[in-house]
Amino acid sequence: MLRLHSPFTQNIISGLCVAFTAGIYVALNILGAGGGRPDSQAVTSIVNSCLCACWVVTSFVASIVMQYLGPGITTSLGVLGYAVYVGSLWYFDQVGGRGFPIFAGCLNGIGAGFLFVVSGYIQLCYPEENEKGKYVVTAMSLQAFGSIVGSSIALGIDIKDTGSSAGVPAPVYITFIVLMMLMSLLGLLLVSPSKVRRDDGSPLIEVEPMKFKETVKANIDAIKDWKLLLMFPAFFPAEAFLVYSGSANAFHNNLRTRCLLGFVALVIQVPCGFALQALLDHKSWRRRSRAFAGLAFVGIPLMAAWIWEIIRVRGYDRHNPPKVTMDWTDDGFAPICVLFIMNWVASSLWQYLVVYWLGALSNDPLKAANYSGIWRAVLAAGEAIIFGADSTLIPFEREAGALFALYATGILIFAYLAYFHIQDTLYFTEDRVVVPNHIIEEIGEEKAT
Repeated sequence: MLRLHSPFTQNIISGLCVAFTAGIYVALNILGAGGGRPDSQAVTSIVNSCLCACWVVTSFVASIVMQYLGPGITTSLGVLGYAVYVGSLWYFDQVGGRGFPIFAGCLNGIGAGFLFVVSGYIQLCYPEENEKGKYVVTAMSLQAFGSIVGSSIALGIDIKDTGSSAGVPAPVYITFIVLMMLMSLLGLLLVSPSKVRRDDGSPLIEVEPMKFKETVKANIDAIKDWKLLLMFPAFFPAEAFLVYSGSANAFHNNLRTRCLLGFVALVIQVPCGFALQALLDHKSWRRRSRAFAGLAFVGIPLMAAWIWEIIRVRGYDRHNPPKVTMDWTDDGFAPICVLFIMNWVASSLWQYLVVYWLGALSNDPLKAANYSGIWRAVLAAGEAIIFGADSTLIPFEREAGALFALYATGILIFAYLAYFHIQDTLYFTEDRVVVPNHIIEEIGEEKAT
């Protein structure tokens, strides 16, 4: 039975808030980087670039906000930013004015920083070591579920519209805004970490409240961690693929086909995520072996998909879009569908790996909060830069090539960290006292225990 104050219930609540905010944002991007109007692609890319730029800044300070306001209020405020953003896309589709969407994009960037720092903190700090894959996959799968709901709503409305390539209907926007307002209320059920209790009644590892200057210093110290800095190239493309997928999808396919591709890919992502969890939490394997198994599970299809994507888009001219976009009844749709699903699922699972690697490097709650903010800031920076580049109508081949290079670099970095720096455990003793790795190495595992 789920208890409100249990760590896993708190993870589910946070995951649902992300599901029907960021998950819906993903669904909108699948439709075409926002409103899905090919003639407005550059404008929506600029809006999203502003969104991500604000997200970068907010992610660095959101852990401070969470400490003072608590996870509940911080999450609720973050959700409201998404609701305003969706409303601005509706306005943009109907009127075409730029001012409101740009303002709302900035506001949503602030909200995204709040929302994801809380979610990342819960995923990294609340589980036991042998549950970290479970918490990450549950949260990410809930986000995918939100995107599935968003895509299914759009698909249901547009399923008979074979000629449409632009404009998301008003009922879609209205439904999304209502869902987000409900999530803003649900977020208030997130309690202070000090009130969370495990099933045996024991508390989480508690961190004493820090003064503002101390919290800022802790953020700066986290950035100095060379292992975290080394992972930046892996963080950078983690959500940038959404920009590429939405843009290429809007260029090549009509609206109902975009809805179908997004819906099917998201549905397949969920069981693939749980298959990844089975590898990352495999009880009879050492953590290093689990890490390599998870990396192979994601990395091999990821590299294959992006190579295929580069080859596919070589002949696309972004300055001369097709007069008739592809429908799912057209010849040649099958390979497009397979590639989209393969690319989407592997790129989505990349985020699961990032959070797992962060959790495998430290159990320190303060570090986890700072890591969560920093990795989301770098992710947002990557998305902002790709949105900006995409707004200039850079050739799809170059955009896909850049993302391939970043993912390939990230795989090498993860492999290095898994081999040399991921340990079987980072804490010993029944009291959940964190024992630093260098102390364990000096005195031995038995004495540390």
